[in-house]
Amino acid sequence: MAIEKSKAEQYRDERKARIAEAAKKNAKDMQKKNATKKVVKKVVAIVLAVAIVLGAVAVALNYYGVWDRTLRAGYVGSEDKFSMAEYEYHYWVMYNTLLEKVSNQYSTGINYNYDTNLPPDKQTSTAEDEKGNPISWVEFIRKQTLDDIKRSNIQYNEAVKMGLGELTAADEKQIDETVNRLREQASGANAAEGSTQPKYTLNAYLRMNFGEYMNERFLRKIMEKEIIAQKYLEARLKEIAASYDQKDIDAEYNKDKSSFDLVDFRLYAFSKTTLTAETGESKTALEKRQKEADEKVKKDADAFLAAVTDEATFLAKAKDLNKDNKEYDEDSATNGSSTLKSEATNISKDLGEWAFNADTKVNDKKIFTSADGSKYYVALLTAKPYQVETVSVRHILFSNSDAQTGEKLSADEIAQKEKDAKAVLDEWSKGDKTEDSFAVLATEHTEDTGSAQSGGLYANVRPGRMVPEFDQWIFDKNRKAGDTEIVETVYGYHVMYFVANDGKYYDATIRNSKAQIDLQAELDELFKSDDYKVTYGPRTVEYAEKKLNDRIATIIAQQAAQQSYAPQY
Repeated sequence: MAIEKSKAEQYRDERKARIAEAAKKNAKDMQKKNATKKVVKKVVAIVLAVAIVLGAVAVALNYYGVWDRTLRAGYVGSEDKFSMAEYEYHYWVMYNTLLEKVSNQYSTGINYNYDTNLPPDKQTSTAEDEKGNPISWVEFIRKQTLDDIKRSNIQYNEAVKMGLGELTAADEKQIDETVNRLREQASGANAAEGSTQPKYTLNAYLRMNFGEYMNERFLRKIMEKEIIAQKYLEARLKEIAASYDQKDIDAEYNKDKSSFDLVDFRLYAFSKTTLTAETGESKTALEKRQKEADEKVKKDADAFLAAVTDEATFLAKAKDLNKDNKEYDEDSATNGSSTLKSEATNISKDLGEWAFNADTKVNDKKIFTSADGSKYYVALLTAKPYQVETVSVRHILFSNSDAQTGEKLSADEIAQKEKDAKAVLDEWSKGDKTEDSFAVLATEHTEDTGSAQSGGLYANVRPGRMVPEFDQWIFDKNRKAGDTEIVETVYGYHVMYFVANDGKYYDATIRNSKAQIDLQAELDELFKSDDYKVTYGPRTVEYAEKKLNDRIATIIAQQAAQQSYAPQY
């Protein structure tokens, strides 16, 4: 029989059960809480790690200019956006263009009042806008920068409209070659043995030389755009030049033939010598001696003139006067073939007037004084005004002289130059054998600085402008477009590519001159068009300019420091 518990005992039992149940429940809750804490800790750790990574990425993206390359600075028209990095690139181009102009201001006679020891934002002087109003140099460069961005977009977009928006294999090779050359410069691959020249990665080198946010990918993008933009200019210029009616071209020529005709003459110079006072010599005595010396030079010129009756006697007399000079070539030294009136006038104003005077006949002769009075010229006319056919040609020069000293290379070095010329011609022959591919090789290899940037091109060439062997090859009556050959001249080995016959000199000259004027007018209209109106965010541009000016200030300070530590001799 069960013993009934008292109410007090029942209460104690129930309380123990509740406590036990609560303890059991608390144990389960604690397990859940601990598990939750572990999860939370893991989540927090992950979030913190992601935040740290994202922060590092953000710093890296900022350092390498990704934000600036993607951050929009403005628009050209309604659709073509340009990034802050593009703005900074064009700013650098315009800033360096200004520096180049300032460095040449004494030769051009233009004073820009720009202090190259200060960045643009620290200049005390001002520039002028298109209306002549004073503006700061920062505003001036900003205007130039925005115009350059607009120019690039106009030419690129117009090229695309003409179906010229695709790069050729030659274009791509040109870009690759340029990038590879920059890579070699960066790595110091071409540095002299023992050189302490620092070595950089390509992108570091690009940032250092072309702007803080430049890299290979961005450089290639810019080069692609500029190549296509250039295609528009070249193609449009040809279209416009070909569009003129021949009657209009002839009419313009007939208005002023002397500006487009050419003459041939022989010219021999007798130079005066400026004397200096001898010990104890008076000013009067020096002047007397100078006068006698000048009269002697004039007497020699008169004697030369008297001995000349035709071209043969002219050349014979010139050769006789230089009989002790083994390197003298009387033909090239006295040659004035295919000379324009403007060119003759540069020698002597009276020479130009005389040579193109209708009354002057072949074998007429006369003495002229140079513009500065330092020389007497004996001139013999060998051909009255006439017209010539002109041609366009490309070449790749492998020079036989040292680029720095001008001294002739050794026989072994010259032999190597010939091998190099043959190797380049062979490389071109194994490719697509086009003018474009030849131009790329010319830009890469030629040692002729005058034509390197144009792919070795000389356009509208008239007879007598090149050395004899070069001249003979390009004016061979059987020459046709696409002909190639290696020609040796006094300058070295020329890998030749014949482009085309350009027609009469006056025709090609007038067409090209008119076409350039009309193309510029066309570009001016496009510049004014709302289709290419430039809009930009002032704060974004000002931020970019602040960084750029700070960087320019740093560069100026570094250059000043280097100069201050330079050894003084």
